[in-house]
Amino acid sequence: MEPGLELCIEISGYSLVMSSLVVFSINVRRLAVFYETVLGAEPIDESSGDIRIINERDEVLIHSIPKKIGKDIKITSPPAPRENSPLKPVFDVLSLEHALGSVEATGGVVTSRGFSLDGLTRRDVLDPDGNIIQLRCRIS
Repeated sequence: MEPGLELCIEISGYSLVMSSLVVFSINVRRLAVFYETVLGAEPIDESSGDIRIINERDEVLIHSIPKKIGKDIKITSPPAPRENSPLKPVFDVLSLEHALGSVEATGGVVTSRGFSLDGLTRRDVLDPDGNIIQLRCRIS
C-alpha cells in the first residue's frame, strides 16, 4: 500500500483501495441488509441517512432516492428484474452456496443464469430492488 494511504482512508471515511458502487433505493435499510448479508460486510450509517457497506474487497453506498422521485417507483415482492440497466456489478464471495442462501433470505431472487468461466463459478441474482448483480466464486 502506498505510504500515507491509510491516513487518507481514515480521514475521508471512504476507501481509496477498493472498488466502490453507489446504489439508489427507496428503502435504504432493506437494501443495506441485503448487501451486508450477501457480501459479509459491515454497515456504517451516514449522517445523511445513507448506509455504506464495507468488506475487505467492496464498498457499496446505499443512497436514498428523494421522496418526490421515489413516489413513482414501485418495488414488487419478489422484485422484478430491472433489465434496462446498462450495468451489472460483479462481487466476489467466499462461498457461492452461502451467498445464494443469503440472497433469498434477505428478499432477493436467485436467477437461473449461472455459468463457469476463467476458473470462477458465476450466478446472476436480483437484489430486493430488482437490480441484477453477479456473484462469483473460485471453483475449488
